[in-house]
Amino acid sequence: MMLSSWPPRRGGGISGAMGALGTGALVLFGKTKYILAALKLTKLASLGSMLLTVGTYSMFFGWPYAVGIVGLTVIHESGHALVMRHFGIPFSPMVFVPFIGASVAMNQQPRDAYEEALIALGGPVLGSLGAGAVAIGAHMTDSQLLYAVADFGFMVNLFNLMPIGSMDGGRITGALSPYAGVVGLGVGGGLIYTGAIQNPIFYLVMMAGTYSTFMRFYDPHSVPRNYYRITASQKVGIGGAYVGLIAALIAAMALNDRSKKNPEQLQRDRIGKELYYVD
Repeated sequence: MMLSSWPPRRGGGISGAMGALGTGALVLFGKTKYILAALKLTKLASLGSMLLTVGTYSMFFGWPYAVGIVGLTVIHESGHALVMRHFGIPFSPMVFVPFIGASVAMNQQPRDAYEEALIALGGPVLGSLGAGAVAIGAHMTDSQLLYAVADFGFMVNLFNLMPIGSMDGGRITGALSPYAGVVGLGVGGGLIYTGAIQNPIFYLVMMAGTYSTFMRFYDPHSVPRNYYRITASQKVGIGGAYVGLIAALIAAMALNDRSKKNPEQLQRDRIGKELYYVD
């Protein structure tokens, strides 16, 4: 349903490395999809795929960071699940795929676009609160690890709010206007053109988004009649929550960046401490 554990490329360091691993993720997915398909047949789906994801991330970024970002992913997906439960919509166990994301799939279609938008909002709202709690912990302890984990949480939740296809933002803004998907494709295309995002998985997201946006216009009867007929107050509520959440995430990232150090700064600090102890 979304790509909550896959961040876009943002400079160097951890997030840049995550983007560079996108191609490898496709190969990894090809090798693990059969394992995950088997896990879905058992009650080990959530735990097994989560441990697989933590183990995979730990090989590149170490255990502490791996546990942190998977933990925030769990919180994000739990936000979707809580809203589904509120509306009485059955859902599948949470399943993870390394470098691609996590999913809590709906086993029943929402009654209308308003319910679908609220379900989509649930993930980024709870996920952002989780990232905010980690950021508070980082400021209280001056932990660069927690700053990095919080940065991941803010960035991924913001990224998922892009109005493209079946991403959270696409489902939210799709309730407001069918043209939101066109805008989202334009934004995504611009990010690819400028090189801001160079992850092959995002190309697949764009392809899926192009298809779903096209079908929204070409075959509007593919959804139940009046599915997108929601009230003006519902649209205002959805739109306000969407814009407000984006603004809050941008502000939180800016505040977090004031204290978060990049890998080069951390390396200089470590060298400085070593020279101090030598003297």
